[in-house]
Amino acid sequence: MRGRLAIPLQERSYGQTAIIANVTAEQPHQGIAYERFTDSGPLAMLPMTEGRCSLVWSARDDQVADIMALADDVFLQRLQHRFGYRLGQLQRVGRRVAYPLRYRQATESVRPRIALIGNAAHAIHPVTGQGYNLGLRDVAVLADLLADAARERSDPGEMALLNRYTEWRHQDQRRVALITDSLARLFANPLPPLRFARNLGLLGLDALPGLKHLVARQFMGLNGRLPRLARGIPLR
Repeated sequence: MRGRLAIPLQERSYGQTAIIANVTAEQPHQGIAYERFTDSGPLAMLPMTEGRCSLVWSARDDQVADIMALADDVFLQRLQHRFGYRLGQLQRVGRRVAYPLRYRQATESVRPRIALIGNAAHAIHPVTGQGYNLGLRDVAVLADLLADAARERSDPGEMALLNRYTEWRHQDQRRVALITDSLARLFANPLPPLRFARNLGLLGLDALPGLKHLVARQFMGLNGRLPRLARGIPLR
């Protein structure tokens, strides 16, 4: 839809590709998501059903072909070395797919009777796992405004409503994109002083529960003005 409307994109490559696969481990994940920061990019294991995890391995573009060509057993060995034994032995891996990572931001998010949400409006690096959450918050805000329009029997596609959607979402979208983009650049930089500084920062974050709580609230979208769905309030 964005392409058909010829809405321009701000876009650039991160020089990384995300390798995606389902992985089965020896130990249950207990609903916990894991992320490791490696020398080539972040590596995340996200909990799924049936004891599986969704692997998101962000690797440098020049490494991806070799990683994708590995036999499953060798791939699991390489992954085990980078991820460690937090889930015990990694036992099986499903089909692997690779997606080049690019920052994308539409220059417009609304047109008459049209609103762009989620990846149609913005695509960010998976370093913080926030792309899906950001899209859900887009949906929650738009649903809030549409429910009000239905109750007031006003036109749900009028530009006044769509502009309110843009204004409501702008700060959260920009803030998350800035944080994510900065972290992706920081953790991709191989300079030893930066590596030391970021490791120290992660240790400090882990040692300060109050700061960790604030960061978690930001990434959960619980700061600022919240739509009803985000507060657990039905729209009707």
